[in-house]
Amino acid sequence: MNIEEIQKGEWLEYQDHPVEVLIVDRRNHVVTVWDERSQRKIDLHADLLKEDPQCHCDSFLYY
Repeated sequence: MNIEEIQKGEWLEYQDHPVEVLIVDRRNHVVTVWDERSQRKIDLHADLLKEDPQCHCDSFLYY
């Protein structure tokens, strides 16, 4: 996913489940996310994330 399109607070998909964006480091193309499934913060390269229409309602309950 393009790092310029990622915003803090939005929900994106990572490994077939939603994650919440906490920090966007545009210089290094790294995004820190909260992974609800594992209950931890993860630093990911922006290319590992993808946009998912189900996540735009800001809820991981759709999964």
